[in-house]
Amino acid sequence: MKKKWLLPLLLVLIVSLALAGCADDADDMDDTDTGDTDVKEDVDDAVDDAKDAVDDTADDAEDAVRDMTYEDIKVTPEEAFDKFMELHPDAKVKELEIDKELTEYQYVIEGYDKEKAYEVKLNPVDSNVISDDEEEVDLDDENAEITKDHVAKVDSIIEKAKKEDGSDSELDEWNISVEDGKLVMDVEIGATEYTYDLDTEELIENDM
Repeated sequence: MKKKWLLPLLLVLIVSLALAGCADDADDMDDTDTGDTDVKEDVDDAVDDAKDAVDDTADDAEDAVRDMTYEDIKVTPEEAFDKFMELHPDAKVKELEIDKELTEYQYVIEGYDKEKAYEVKLNPVDSNVISDDEEEVDLDDENAEITKDHVAKVDSIIEKAKKEDGSDSELDEWNISVEDGKLVMDVEIGATEYTYDLDTEELIENDM
């Protein structure tokens, strides 16, 4: 009689122990899953923080560029001219300007030699090369040449333009180029553009 009830009792105990073991395994799995979830959340948070830091840095750089004025330019026109000549020693310069591309200032120098035309863009703060492009073109008609002596007149002509303007408007851009076979310099102050003969430094016209 005792053997008859002992076997079912043993079976009940074995099943109970098995169920308890499964429950413990499930708890362990839950703990592991919870741990993995916590790690994943930490990684996601770190990635988000890194992205925010990058965005903040980019915003700060953009603000710095947006706040840049002509007075922040460190590289002189003569230095920009020399940089172009270092890159293309056999070329002649036909155009040189300070261009405000959207919110960023840059030097743009165009030149040519017997075979190619070049366009170099420079950072006006540290003279680093932004781009240096070249192309093969028909240069038979090219005869314009801006010399370093011409470039040395830039500051003098800018001062003339400021006096002519007589306002507190900011100097935006200037450009040395050839118009009708004559070297001229255009200076933009506010809404007015002043055009000077580069050789004589005489005012040719102002265009509002």
